[in-house]
This record gives sequence, structure tokens and C-alpha cells, in this order.
Amino acid sequence: MLNVTLFLLLVLHMFCVQSIRPMAQSNVTLIADLDVLKDDSTIKVRVINLWNLFSFYNKDELFSIELILIDEQGTKIQTNVTRKNIYRFKNILKDGLTFYINCPSFASQRMGGFTLTRQDHKLSFVHETVVTECHDFSGPTFDFEFVDYQSIISLVHPKNIAIDVIGLVVAFGEMLRDNDDKKKHRLNIQIQDTNGLQLSVNLWGDFAYKMQHFLDNNPHNLRIIVILQFAKLSIWRDRPTVNTYFSVSKLFINTGIDEINVFKKCLDGDDRPDSSTNTLTRMKSNKVSEHDDFMVNFQLKTISEVSEPLEKNTFIIVGTIKGILQNEPWHYFACTSCNYKSFRPPGADDQPNADGLTNGYECHNKDCTKTETSVIPRFMIPLRVQDSTGTVTLTMFEMDGKYLLKKSAKDLFNKTLQLGFSTAFYPGEINALKGLKLAFKISIKHFNVSKRNNQYSICKVSDDEKLIEELENKFTVSQVGTSQSFDIGEADFESQDNRILKDAISRTDDNITPETVDKNSATSPMKSFNTPTVLKRNLEEVFDLELNEKLSATKTPKISPEGRINQIVKVKLEKIG
Repeated sequence: MLNVTLFLLLVLHMFCVQSIRPMAQSNVTLIADLDVLKDDSTIKVRVINLWNLFSFYNKDELFSIELILIDEQGTKIQTNVTRKNIYRFKNILKDGLTFYINCPSFASQRMGGFTLTRQDHKLSFVHETVVTECHDFSGPTFDFEFVDYQSIISLVHPKNIAIDVIGLVVAFGEMLRDNDDKKKHRLNIQIQDTNGLQLSVNLWGDFAYKMQHFLDNNPHNLRIIVILQFAKLSIWRDRPTVNTYFSVSKLFINTGIDEINVFKKCLDGDDRPDSSTNTLTRMKSNKVSEHDDFMVNFQLKTISEVSEPLEKNTFIIVGTIKGILQNEPWHYFACTSCNYKSFRPPGADDQPNADGLTNGYECHNKDCTKTETSVIPRFMIPLRVQDSTGTVTLTMFEMDGKYLLKKSAKDLFNKTLQLGFSTAFYPGEINALKGLKLAFKISIKHFNVSKRNNQYSICKVSDDEKLIEELENKFTVSQVGTSQSFDIGEADFESQDNRILKDAISRTDDNITPETVDKNSATSPMKSFNTPTVLKRNLEEVFDLELNEKLSATKTPKISPEGRINQIVKVKLEKIG
């Protein structure tokens, strides 16, 4: 029995030696030329990333080996070794080594999912696959594909493909350990490119602790340059963040590779040694829960209490969106550098290019680095919001509009153009906002006070039903000004719609209400459009806020995927006094 075991081990050893024996390969196929109809192709590649996947049911059981391979032309492809073939290759394949791989099999990529390379397929090691050493590989070592910060900030870079970023670490936060699983611990850093643009980067798990260890032991006079390869871009409420992607990502910190050395020289503009004073700062923890943001940090007001802008401040109100002022713009064109409103010079084209951007606009923001800029549509939706004490106009911007509508202004703008409609019309999707009861954090700015303008900007919204209920419970009978009922009569609201809107301000970002062309838009005649029937009906509904009202003032209607309100509640109005 012992002799049989020794014999099998000897055979296995000879097989492994044969698998890694150097051998000449005269017929090498480039990754870009691989043909799914052929099974006998040979590729010449370097392993630039390797990680293990373990069984979901048994954390100690190796499920597959995953690799990113690159050929001499710099083309990458994802590859995996399935469980039944792991024993043949796990001691051969190493990150950074180069190989000839004969007879790999084609495998499909998950359609629409997150991909690590630009290939629409991947490779798999099967029983016929043979791996041999390569000693004459002349291709790249890492072949980073650095993404321009501006394409990330402008939200034009796709989210479904891995990205590489390089930057100077200018700030870092505290390690967040609000989970027992170390893999879910997170460290946020801010990195900056050579143009001064900054990105937020979340390092998770081992990457976070690797960075923290370097920060703890780094002399403060040394700059820290990082490269994050195979990262994932995520966007939450229009805020892009670069994240490490499980164990797939690779983090380089102040290593001596060429890419980091070149970046350092670009920062200095010459060959000075990397010993100048670093601008690295520690970020104060700004992790504020939505509950605290709405319940604790700001004062809760009724609409009647904020109808007169007496001082700069930020308040919380709870109200229901009753309509949209459709004679005001629903979007503005934002500078892709600073996000301020930009202006179209005479003769400029409003048509977006292949990236969804429109070129040839002028940015008048004195702090912007550009005067002629490309622009992108952003939400600027003037809402009529009502509570039991009055009605007010609030302007909703891109971050909250995209969160509620699940679509960006750019998406709706391009769709409107494709359908052949004028972008002056409101897209039908925006009507899904009508009837929503929300908590609003609103900002009263110096402009509102000086101009006596009561059209306020929305800083943040919450559609959390429990939070909204808790906010409403904070109101007392004296605060809402009623005797027995939380609801009041229709007549009490009628004066609210007669308030004349003041001039809006001329410059905008996502926290400032933009300039309005029609200066008395609440009372001026409606513009004449050949409006489709559905839009005509919506225009009538916007200004008929109080009459024949069928929606409950205390229930939040549910929105169907088609944008219709599914739940209609009849309200019994109580007579006051």
C-alpha cells in the first residue's frame, strides 16, 4: 500500500514538473484574437492579479482561483481555475509570473454585471489546459489604466467596469469599526490629482488596515502617493466614491514603481526629492445618521413659521409635494468642473456629445478653473410643498431628484431629445414626485433674507416613514395652531398660493436656487405650448392645489413603477372654531 502511494506521488510530481517545464512556443495567439471556435490556442501572458474564492457554505474550502492575465500588447482578460482543477495549478500560478497557457476554454461573462476587464468573455482552465513557464515575456508589469478624475466627478464614467486611480493622499478619516466582521471595517481617504481635483476613496478590510499602518508609521514630512487598481466606482445621491472591491483590488502605497515616481515629479514640476512638507490632514468624523440629521441637529418648523425669511438658517419641515411649477425650468446646465450654472453663448449647440456632455458653454463662477466649459443637465425642480399650516416653493436639485426618481437629469434630458420633445416641457417621470410626503432639510440663505425671497433650496430629503412619523409627533397643538384637529380647512390655505415668488439668484450649485427667467413666475401667464394631453392635465393640477383635494394630508401615497399613485385616501375635513 505504501509503495502504491509513493508511486502516485512520483507520478504527480513528474506531471507538475512537466506542466511548468520551459518550452518554446512558436504559435502564440493574442488575447484579442482568441476564437471561441478553437480549443487549442496558446497565449503568452503575465499574471497581474490572483485571488482565491472560498465556498459560501464552508469558509475553509477553496472554491476557485481567479486571475487577471495580460498579454504583450497590454490586453487583459479574467480567468478562473475551477474546483476540480485547483490541485493541478495552485502551486504553479503566482502573481507576477509569466506563462504560456495552452488550451484554455472560453467562458461567458455575467451580462450587465460588474466586470474587471473590457473583454465580454473570460477564460477557464480545464482538464486539457497546460501551463508552462515563460522567460521571454516583454509586456507590461501592471499596465494601469488610470481614470481621469473629472470623468468620475462628472458622473460620465461607467460604474460597471473596474477602474484604476492614482493620487496624493491629502486627508484621512477615522477607522470605522461598526461591525464585528473585520472585512467590513472602513477607512476613508481623500486623494488629489495633479490638477487639484479630489476623490473620496473607501478602503475596506485589509486594505484599510494596510493604509492605517502606513499612516501610523509614516514620517509626516513625506508625501503619500497611492495607486488603487481594480477598484469599484459607486455613486450615492450623486456623490461618487471609489471603493476597494473585496480582495480583488490592489493597493500600492509609496512604492518605487515608475508610475508613482512619475506622479511625484508631476506634483513638484521638477526633480526635487520627495521631502517637502506634506499637506496631509486628519478629517473630523462627519458620520451623521439620517435620524440625527433630521431629529437632533436642526430645528423642526412648520411651513408658516418659515414663510418669511428673517435670517440665514437651516430648518426641517415635513410636507407633501402637491405639484411642480411647470412654467419654471426643471433643469439647468452645470459646469462639469465646479457644478455652477453655466450659460450658452450665442450660436452654441445644445446637443450633447457621445459622453452626454454639451460643449462650448461659459462658466461665470470666479472660483472655477475654466471659463469655457462642457456642461451636463442637473435637476432644478421647483416643488409646491404643503403641510397643515401653508404651502411653500422648494427647489430640489440633482442629488435628491435622482434619489427619488431613480434617474438623473441627464437621463431624462436625453430621453426627451430622443422622443423629439422640447426640453422646456416637464418629462412625465417627474410627476411621480406628486403626492410624496417627505421630510425636507431646507436652507434659508443671505439672498432669501436680503431679497425677501421665500423660494428655498432643499439640502436633503428623507422618505423614511418612521422618521417622518417621529417628526410629526414632535409637533404640539400650539405649534400647529389648531384646536382639536391636525388638519385645517381648505380656506386657510388659499392665501398661500397667492404669494408672489421673488427673483431667484443668478448662480447655482446643488445648494443654491438658480436664476429664473420669468421673474413673477407664480402669477405670470402660462407660456403657450402644443402640450400633449397628459402634460396639459398636469399643468392644471399644479395650480389647483387645494380644490377638490383627494389626497390625505397624513398618508404617504405609494408610487407604482409606472409613476402612478396607487393609494388614494379620502380626507374628512374637520370644521375649526
